[in-house]
Amino acid sequence: MAYENDRNKQQRKKMHYSPNLLGCLNNAIDNNRMATLEYESRENEVSQRDIEPMALIYKNRKRHLVAYCLLRNDYRTFRLDRINLFKINKAEFTPKEGFDAAKFEIDDEYPNSNESSSNETK
Repeated sequence: MAYENDRNKQQRKKMHYSPNLLGCLNNAIDNNRMATLEYESRENEVSQRDIEPMALIYKNRKRHLVAYCLLRNDYRTFRLDRINLFKINKAEFTPKEGFDAAKFEIDDEYPNSNESSSNETK
């Protein structure tokens, strides 16, 4: 199962992300399946990551995927509207102990928040 976003910038501004992407993400999360994604940072740099998808969250009024990134050997958040390609792999993974999705939901945009998170992937 795979999802590919249209890279036309004009269309991306109008379209946040496809419901097909949500289906693929939920499938990978629910079945503990490894995945590969192509991600565009806020600096417009594109990288390919092999990940262990863990949860979908809302952060800064946007939906994000929380995943363990094998490249960085750490958890990262990926904004859904910046995912250009998402492919579920056949390999399964065992979720790491102690994962808490709530840690990643802290909003960075609000100065009244006592905590901030810098986990969004660049």
